[in-house]
Amino acid sequence: MNYLNMSESAQRRDERDRQLTELYCEIYDQLKSRRVKNLRRVALSIALGTGSPRYHVGFDRAYAVVPQLLNDSATVLFKSSVTRDMWLDITAKVRCMMTEGKMSMAQAITIVLEQCRAPRFFLTPEHAWVIIKRTLSRMNCRRPYGRAA
Repeated sequence: MNYLNMSESAQRRDERDRQLTELYCEIYDQLKSRRVKNLRRVALSIALGTGSPRYHVGFDRAYAVVPQLLNDSATVLFKSSVTRDMWLDITAKVRCMMTEGKMSMAQAITIVLEQCRAPRFFLTPEHAWVIIKRTLSRMNCRRPYGRAA
């Protein structure tokens, strides 16, 4: 992938997709050896709940959303509840860093995005399955497809 021509958000999405797919494949292989029923669904559920090494959000986007949530989280609308959960989680960590660490919002956002682990991949199972299938097909990986969710 040519990262020089990609925006920061696109790079982070690509990284998230790769990490999710690798984690899914690892879990899938472990469960397959144990002959688990509903293998794809279980592997996907475990992968989504395991968490991500970081939040896959660009600084510019976070710097636009977090201040709005710090002021009044009830007035900010999101397309999905999963996205809202992610932003509320990021905002809570930024608020904690600002009060306990006595740092600026920009510093807190940078630390949260670069150093804090996300408790989960903030994706619906349906969207995650689309990402996994697309990433596997790009990698020319021979994995069984089918319905996961």
